Amino acid sequence: MLAVVPAFFAPLQSLLSFLPQIAIALVAAATAIFRPQVYRWGWQMARTHRLVALVLFGLTLGGSAAAVAWGRHRAMPPPPPSPEAKRDGWWTFRGDAARTGGDRSAVPGAAAPTWKFRETLDRASFASSPAVWAGRVYVGCDNCVLYCFNAEGGDDPLWVFPARYPVFSSPSVADGKVYFGEGLHHNTDAKLYCADAVTGRKIWEFRTSSHVEDTPTIAEGRCWFGAGDDGLYCLDAGTGEKIWQAKGMHLDCSPLFASGLLIVGSGYGETGVAAYDAKDGTRKWFTKVPASCWGPPALGPRGAIVGIGNGNFRDVAKDPKAEVVCLSLDGGGFVWRLPLRDAVLAATLVWKDRAYVGDGSGDFSCLDANTGQLLWRKNCGSPVLSSAAVSGEHIVYGCQGGHIHAVRASDGLEEWTYSATWDAVNSAAFTSSPAVSNGRLYIGCDNFYFYCLGRK
Repeated sequence: MLAVVPAFFAPLQSLLSFLPQIAIALVAAATAIFRPQVYRWGWQMARTHRLVALVLFGLTLGGSAAAVAWGRHRAMPPPPPSPEAKRDGWWTFRGDAARTGGDRSAVPGAAAPTWKFRETLDRASFASSPAVWAGRVYVGCDNCVLYCFNAEGGDDPLWVFPARYPVFSSPSVADGKVYFGEGLHHNTDAKLYCADAVTGRKIWEFRTSSHVEDTPTIAEGRCWFGAGDDGLYCLDAGTGEKIWQAKGMHLDCSPLFASGLLIVGSGYGETGVAAYDAKDGTRKWFTKVPASCWGPPALGPRGAIVGIGNGNFRDVAKDPKAEVVCLSLDGGGFVWRLPLRDAVLAATLVWKDRAYVGDGSGDFSCLDANTGQLLWRKNCGSPVLSSAAVSGEHIVYGCQGGHIHAVRASDGLEEWTYSATWDAVNSAAFTSSPAVSNGRLYIGCDNFYFYCLGRK
């Protein structure tokens, strides 16, 4: 091995011998460039040969633009989805129809952005939560657009679908179609859209007389969604034709489909949790709760688990009333209740007979999903409005302080944290909820960025 050393250093010594000459040449060139007569000569030539100067200037600008465009990573479409790819993935809010929260693949420790996309034109937030399907990522944005990215590298979107209002709704993908809503509380004629999940071509749209903030639930050839003051809709998932509508409740959170029922919660007016027959929309039961229900219900081992509170996404109540409760699917009775310090605006993660939920105080709690007993709790210092997800043996969630936290599921010990504050223009809050698929974490942020985190 030592015999190789002289041979290795010989070319290096030859290069070093030329360094003085190279340095002298560079100094001479710099001196010539910065001499006043050089600039005067260039100006005279430009005035004398204006056409040539304009052509050279145009070529310089065009070459610079081409170099920038060439240097950017152009996202290539993934291959056509295979039958396996059509079934796998994080295809709806919280990963599956039970809203339990993850495909269980692990994001590496000390995660860093594999890629990230910044919405620069309108400087709008990504409050929608992403869906991942067949190598593609779908997420709504406050600039009235649904984006589709290549999951492996999304420097540029594969396509964009223009809506009329902000897309707070989180998309769902089923049978090669992507479903999502538009609008916020002040919108009164928002639509639910259905588009081809590969091409982005619109298949159908359904107009409401309110707004569609929640995630559509797709199963058995039907599409169920809440539309604010319109209540609960049931559409044919293939054609968009209305099958039934259940009025009476103001609905902004996604329906949970379980045991032939649709479990929904309301934050306005009739605050409580109700169950509707999925076939015909008949209300089976209603349970009054002491505060608003904003977080979508999740399916636990003994019923529907849902968080409540008297705050909202904008306002924090001075005297918070907050709980996480479990309701029986058969009748809606309370199975267990656990008081919390502030409102729950996110969905509860259910995994291995445990329930994980954050609240407006910054607390992140782990409960026994069968009994509601508190197992551990930690505080991250800022409100948690993001629903948690499973990553291997860890739980990941975002907070309003601009951080993504990964904690051990067993005891809450923090394993890694990623900060989006370096990219922040004004706020780096995470209202979006993470989606974990194939060892990567996808999440939107209020700082106009959409992130894909993976191996550092």
